[in-house]
Amino acid sequence: MTTAAGPTPEGAFLEAEASDHAVVTQVAGDYDEHHHLYVRGWEYLGAVGVSEEELDLVEQAYVHEPVDAGGGRQVNRAVNVLKRPLGQRNIVALIGAPDTGRRTTALRVLLDAGMAGKNIHSLVLDWDRPRIAQVPHTPGHSFVLDLSGYRSLPKDFYQGLADYQTAAAKSEAYLVILATPDTWKPGSVATVSSIDCVTPPADKVAEAHLRHLAPEREDWLKETELAELLGTTTSPSDAVRLARIIANPGTADKVEAREEFGNWEDHLLDWFEEYSEDEDLRDRALLIAAALLEGRPAVVVMDAADRLFQRVKGALPHGGALAGRDLDKRLDAIGAERVGDDAISLSVERHGLHEAVLEHVWRQRPPLRQILLEWASDISAPGAIAVKHLEHIAEGVTRLAAGSGGGSVIQIVTKWIATGSSSHHRLAVGLLESMATHPRIGVAVRKYLYDWAKQKGTSDALAQAVAEVCAGNLGRTYPRVALTRLRLLASRADGRAAGAVAEAIRVLASDPDRRALILGEIVDWAESEDPVMRQGGAKAFLALTDLTGENPTALSLAAELSTEASTAPDDQLFVRGWRAAWRHDSATAEVKASLAAWLDSPNVHDDHVINVAVGVLTGRLGDAGVADLLVGPSVSTDVGHRRRTTLFKRLLSSPALPAEDTEEQPATGT
Repeated sequence: MTTAAGPTPEGAFLEAEASDHAVVTQVAGDYDEHHHLYVRGWEYLGAVGVSEEELDLVEQAYVHEPVDAGGGRQVNRAVNVLKRPLGQRNIVALIGAPDTGRRTTALRVLLDAGMAGKNIHSLVLDWDRPRIAQVPHTPGHSFVLDLSGYRSLPKDFYQGLADYQTAAAKSEAYLVILATPDTWKPGSVATVSSIDCVTPPADKVAEAHLRHLAPEREDWLKETELAELLGTTTSPSDAVRLARIIANPGTADKVEAREEFGNWEDHLLDWFEEYSEDEDLRDRALLIAAALLEGRPAVVVMDAADRLFQRVKGALPHGGALAGRDLDKRLDAIGAERVGDDAISLSVERHGLHEAVLEHVWRQRPPLRQILLEWASDISAPGAIAVKHLEHIAEGVTRLAAGSGGGSVIQIVTKWIATGSSSHHRLAVGLLESMATHPRIGVAVRKYLYDWAKQKGTSDALAQAVAEVCAGNLGRTYPRVALTRLRLLASRADGRAAGAVAEAIRVLASDPDRRALILGEIVDWAESEDPVMRQGGAKAFLALTDLTGENPTALSLAAELSTEASTAPDDQLFVRGWRAAWRHDSATAEVKASLAAWLDSPNVHDDHVINVAVGVLTGRLGDAGVADLLVGPSVSTDVGHRRRTTLFKRLLSSPALPAEDTEEQPATGT
């Protein structure tokens, strides 16, 4: 089940929305693209399979709602909608609040409809606006589309469902849409059947899961101390969480299960009350350091703890490493253990305690938040004790950003970037990467990235940070979203962070499964009627033709697209891209230099580069600089000279391209 992003008690941070009110739901697993045919651009959303463990739980532990007088159970009604003998629909919408079991119901519906588990997928919403045309209908497969995070859906989404139903029926594909009552308001536009989901009783859900996961502990739920945790308002997701806690072999007893389910709040309140004297401050610092650096080496945790202690004006005892109590005594005080190769863990005995400690301190001590963030930056700086654990630290701080007061994290991130400090910049980018893909706050952070990329007042440092985030985990998880933000950066008239943007585009295009798709998307930008988009497309295209560096992406693209030789010259991606970029006065010189480098490079196949050059230069022999490109000082290699001789002969004998392709286009300027 998925929790939609929403406002925090303090408001501002998580109220930010993606373009067109979009919320992207992150799902785990292997990422696959479901294509029906090769397309220029990404026609269909990617999808991830459902794990065997989850499917097994759905089959063995699904809890049906009590049968009402309305005509049977919701699973049966949904299956009947999908497989209606007359006028088969192949689509059903399950309506209800998040965390009420809709995803589990969707999976049960698809299984009961006869769909093989390996052919059931969750869609990755790598878009800024819902478009039904991007939902795949791969033959024999089914998809779960979670739209819970949208405040509303565009009219054309509803209108497109009719065409999708026709295509899905022909492909024998199924689509189950999850939405909230506030979101799903098709009116008279759509004819898709919807079913209002009934939330199953929490106690029955917990019992069913525990019976499947650890039947020997099923009687634990009969004890008052645990049974009272499951009330009428308890969500199915919390019921499942309690069952998993009880089933965990590491859970010692019922008291510990209750503590963990309550996020260790009672335990931490008691601990901080007990260790509240001035002489306990150093142990408090050790507890917080162990929480942020869970499972990391003891020397790293202890050094980080002392740095935090000093940040709150604590004075370390004389004697350095010889002073104070032994480590084991201090670990006993904070409830931590030595694990593995001399590492420290809070959660090996109390599962999830390290996360609970950070959340407790963050919530209970607001004045400490700024200090904690500065301390995290300090210990992860280049050369600092925790520099090798930057990603782990970023994940920990991201969890804090997802809670109350999360807005202070985004504020400190922008301040770090503005300082010009390389260490602050590095942690800021790591944090933004982690937050941008977080299932709860990711949408808000992606909206910040979008706005920063678009706003005129964005600094060079902030633009560079956005580009680096797009080149990282954001680009791997949501490549379309990342590419949109890179387009905005590439389209900037001020050229800020141009190098970082070009590098990020090359990184995205280095993925073999998406190289040609990304190039096709960028060529479409360069050919756009919108002058700003054309500008960004030209810059992005030139980034992908760059042959410098150890393993240039351009060579991989050239090898992959060399099979385009059978395509009409004016329809080949490289030909289209170079011709489109050529139309920009500000880019013409770079375009010619780029094409010259390809002609001179022995790493690009002769036939491919000559065919591309013919397609680009046909009809342009009279343009300024073309003579230099063909026979002038730009020739720097024997390979280049030989190719230019062949190219010149081909150009003299080639017919001109159609008039609409050779027609003079307005330059965009900068």
